[in-house]
Amino acid sequence: MKAAKAKTAALARKLVHASIADGEPSPARVSAVLELLRRRPDRERKALLVAYLRLMRREEALRTLVIERSGALDDASRKALVDGLSQKTGRKLIVVERENPALLGGIRVRLGDDEYDASIAGKLARLAAS
Repeated sequence: MKAAKAKTAALARKLVHASIADGEPSPARVSAVLELLRRRPDRERKALLVAYLRLMRREEALRTLVIERSGALDDASRKALVDGLSQKTGRKLIVVERENPALLGGIRVRLGDDEYDASIAGKLARLAAS
């Protein structure tokens, strides 16, 4: 059973890799992968689709940069932040910007599982925890 799961996971990783062109998922490649999966036997198809979807969601999360800010963020700062993280990760990033007055000042940035907090609310929370 473990060998089958490992084989499915390895194949799903290869399919995700095949779905990406120029650092981002290609609709044509994703369609080709889904067509390939459609031809698989029923007993394999569901497990492969579940693993593929999980890994594609993970890929999307690693490409989505969420910037929470308490006020306006000037264009030069935004560009420097996005360019620096894009260069560091080697990925084209999708930027989602949200205003969050609860931060009191500064910004909080999330990229995948990583979160960087340079807000006043974050600093106060760290001081309260120490």
